[in-house]
Amino acid sequence: MPNSSLHPSDNVPALTDSPWFWVMMFCAVGSGLVLVMSPKYAKRQGRLELQYQAHQEKARRQFEGEAKAREPGAEGNTAPPTMDELIIPLGPLLTAFGLLFTVSAVQLWRTRRGLARPPTDIPAREDQT
Repeated sequence: MPNSSLHPSDNVPALTDSPWFWVMMFCAVGSGLVLVMSPKYAKRQGRLELQYQAHQEKARRQFEGEAKAREPGAEGNTAPPTMDELIIPLGPLLTAFGLLFTVSAVQLWRTRRGLARPPTDIPAREDQT
């Protein structure tokens, strides 16, 4: 019969039992999916933002009146968005995933390091009466 006290690491729970592991995995998979989907997202988002700007220009023209809008040079002075200058970029999402991944990895490491240490024997305190 093997003695479990010989190997203190045998009493450490599995890595997948930690919620930090799953947060770390979620962030890694989420970042990967965002990176894979970003070219398709940029095309679609650029088109949607162009439509948004067209609707804004239409509303501006209706507000100012049609006569003023028909004057030469009365078109909006904003250029259509490029793929690098989207109103709603993916950078903040990737940053959030990266920060959360880093925090969960550090917490997982700290938790695992604390569980792998053998317990320190604290001497019993003698009561002095």
